[in-house]
Amino acid sequence: MTGEESNWTLVGSSLSHKAISECQLVLTATGIETRVERDTTRWLLFTRSEMESAARRQLEIYRKENKDVKRERAPSPQIDKGFVGCVFYVAVVWSVWLLESVGLLGEFPREGAMWAYAVREQGEWWRTFTALMLHGDVIHLVGNTAFGLIFGVIAGRHYGSGLAWLLIVLCGAAGNYLNALLQANMFVSIGASTGMFAAVGLIGGMFFRRRFISGRGWRYNAIPIVGVIGIFAFMGIGTERTDVVAHLTGLFCGLLAGIVVSSFDLRRIGKSGQTLAGIGALALLGIATVLA
Repeated sequence: MTGEESNWTLVGSSLSHKAISECQLVLTATGIETRVERDTTRWLLFTRSEMESAARRQLEIYRKENKDVKRERAPSPQIDKGFVGCVFYVAVVWSVWLLESVGLLGEFPREGAMWAYAVREQGEWWRTFTALMLHGDVIHLVGNTAFGLIFGVIAGRHYGSGLAWLLIVLCGAAGNYLNALLQANMFVSIGASTGMFAAVGLIGGMFFRRRFISGRGWRYNAIPIVGVIGIFAFMGIGTERTDVVAHLTGLFCGLLAGIVVSSFDLRRIGKSGQTLAGIGALALLGIATVLA
């Protein structure tokens, strides 16, 4: 070994050339002379013997500052399969459509629509619920059915079918009420999509509240919120007949509810609690229907 060769000391090794190059860059940036070599299996990082202590100190600082955060999914347990609530959702909206098609609902389609003036000025709050069950045509109904099945199942899995659909109904109605406050007197709206966007908001709110990736800062964990906004931009803005404001207000109400409700351990509700919540959702729609 020559004197020149003995003056170099090994301070790091890695199977990854990228990793060893980053370490070399760190040392070079602090004025420490380095060289990289390759043996049979690994990349080796050397520095001058007199700089060994400083080099090791700089590498230790670098490792501490750039320690990989363990990417663990935040605890968001699956409570049930999420299918039961969707079955009732499909049964309700399709039953209303079929009964309306054969003329058995009388004035309900007119009295149940979300008419902004009636809700805002006449106190007919039930319209915010009944409007969720009405649809303009079969294409409108099929679209909301598919939308509801996708996001209803996801919400049901994490909230439980009963609680999820109670929240969807409540947030959908709240979204319709906010929509009524924002629209002109003669504005009329129908459709389950306000509730479906509430379901999207519930999902986003839960994953934001439960810390989508534990150990990350708020900016990183805002990814679910960005995802919710992306879904709204992709699916919530359509033709001139699309009630964009209702979609936005439903999403907003669902997002707030998701952040608040998911702060609790929803597993404590149990099967009986989920059943009561589901009955509550159906009861609200039933009472609104009677009042209409």
